[in-house]
Amino acid sequence: MVLLTSAEELLLFLLDEPSGALLPLTSRTQGLALAGAVLMDLQLKDRIDTDLDTLTLTNPAPVGNSVLDSTLADIAAAGAQRDAPYWVERIAQRGEEIRVRTIADLVTRGILVDPGEEGGLILAPEVAHARRYPSIDGVRQEDVRLRVMRVLFSDEIPDPADIVIISLIDACDVWRKVLSAPDLTRARKRIDVVSRLDLIGRTVATLARAVRPTARAGRRGSGELPVASRLPLIGSTLALMRSQRRFYRDQYHRLGPVFRVRTLAGSFVVMAGQEANLFLLRSERSHLHAADMWDPLCAEFGASRFVLNMNGQDHVRMRRELKDGFSRSLIESQLPTAIDVVRRRVAAMPLNAPLPGLQTMQRLVGETAGLLGAGTSTDEYIDDVLVLLRKMMRRGVFGIPALPRGPRLRRASRRVAELSDKLLMDHQLQQHGRKADVIDDVLELHRADPMFLPEMDVALTALLPLFAGIDTAASVSACMLYTVLKNPGLGKLVRAEADALFAGDGPVVEKAREMDVTYRTMLETMRMYTPGPGLMRRVTTSFDFCGYHIPPGQNLVIASTVTHDLPGLFPDPQRFDIDRYLPGREEHKQPGAFAPFGFGLHHCAGRGFAEMQIPLMMATLLYEADLQLAPPTYELRTVEVPFLSPDKRLKFKVTGRRHASTA
Repeated sequence: MVLLTSAEELLLFLLDEPSGALLPLTSRTQGLALAGAVLMDLQLKDRIDTDLDTLTLTNPAPVGNSVLDSTLADIAAAGAQRDAPYWVERIAQRGEEIRVRTIADLVTRGILVDPGEEGGLILAPEVAHARRYPSIDGVRQEDVRLRVMRVLFSDEIPDPADIVIISLIDACDVWRKVLSAPDLTRARKRIDVVSRLDLIGRTVATLARAVRPTARAGRRGSGELPVASRLPLIGSTLALMRSQRRFYRDQYHRLGPVFRVRTLAGSFVVMAGQEANLFLLRSERSHLHAADMWDPLCAEFGASRFVLNMNGQDHVRMRRELKDGFSRSLIESQLPTAIDVVRRRVAAMPLNAPLPGLQTMQRLVGETAGLLGAGTSTDEYIDDVLVLLRKMMRRGVFGIPALPRGPRLRRASRRVAELSDKLLMDHQLQQHGRKADVIDDVLELHRADPMFLPEMDVALTALLPLFAGIDTAASVSACMLYTVLKNPGLGKLVRAEADALFAGDGPVVEKAREMDVTYRTMLETMRMYTPGPGLMRRVTTSFDFCGYHIPPGQNLVIASTVTHDLPGLFPDPQRFDIDRYLPGREEHKQPGAFAPFGFGLHHCAGRGFAEMQIPLMMATLLYEADLQLAPPTYELRTVEVPFLSPDKRLKFKVTGRRHASTA
């Protein structure tokens, strides 16, 4: 009796438990293997039959599994008979969808823990210890690896489910990743015998082998990556400093999805486009580590590491320990406090005087994060945090050497250290009578496991609530304010939602979640003015990408926002269009298309917080005051070092008070 589908068992076999990742396969090989698993299940359930020439539908009745039933319907709708290779190739195009749905089914069955935003795959404790899966119809099924290894290293007769898995694993060419060389030699004859028992498995193996020479070809012959446009001596440095996003987009169109960039600081490889984003989403754990862009910040605080440059299970654990301090629920539980920050700021704004757009948003974001995430007003330190963070980012991103420290940087460093000490001391002395926050989580983690979070790392980790969005969320907010004020029709719709939020008994979570136009305006602002143009990584295990071999140790940039400018994904991409996100279009939901928060293991931990904070700030501003660009003719220009943000000429003014604030 087959209790799990072959696709489920295949993914469980490929799971590397220590890392929480699947054993690395190319997307095509993984798609072919999952396609073979689906067809093999349909064959085991007597829905199809295969021979050397044709794959025949024998029974169109659904089997009760969404992946299998959708495939069965596809075969039935095709009418004409095709051979097995045709169907393996066709179903493999849905490989990513099958993988995602299969993992969801394993979570529902209680075999995997919900991976959440971190994406790590973890066996449920009872499965990890007992090596058996939860009972289905009164039957418990043994761990797939135990069953397979017993077949390979004994004379036990394999049942059909084991033949399926052994055939598919052999087709994927991953035995060498799970068996030692001597064990593989011992088992090779048995593997070959079992694998030949299934026609579909042989078909998958043939198709998978057909693409391996292409991957190897990148290591031979010319094999050299194309090089991006550059100037003598300085390479592409100037172009990158003018606009990283435009540079990566133009080189993607000229050179394709992978190319090399040379700068004054050295060279790195860029992977761009939808293919690169999907690779990061699937394979970061297996092949990549966070790059050393945050090392200058660690050095400034004498820290050994920081959550943003951690890797593997340590990174996953740190994010989980601190996740409550960056969650949507944090801001939803303290809506009055978040709104009061904006109201007090608006009340202090003079009438008809130009106000800096970006700086205003930085202070609103910083103060909200400080009060909600650390229980303390940090307003007087915001400028120092920005100076220090931007200096360290320039060094980390562009490799700018550590020049003599000027008085401004020395003061900023001293003041930010003072802020960290203040936060930690206040929380150590005030253990009762207030709501626990992320600083409490940091201190508790240090007390519980000082080897994981040593004292030397506590001071920097305590500043994470401020570092998390003071530049990025503030930049999006400033660009969004510009867009709303520049477009009267859009502004009217957003203001109407603001009025509805504050109507009656005032703002509540349910009404905040219903600000549809405001939310879609934020999404489109994020697409067009994404603060970060790319994600820096270092290759730890070599891989093949689009015909080129990427070796270990290589510095890498995933140019994740190139997709935001591709007409094939976002038609007329230079047009601001909030209808892209309506049901029926939902262009942002295309796999690997929309990346304002990054992808993979190191995606933005504060996504939920930001997605509530930004619309809430905008609604409160527009409810409290009549605003106007200063001057109204201003056209948005951006700078991109170290993050994309509006230039200093973006200003607005309060032309009237719409509602008398009680703040």
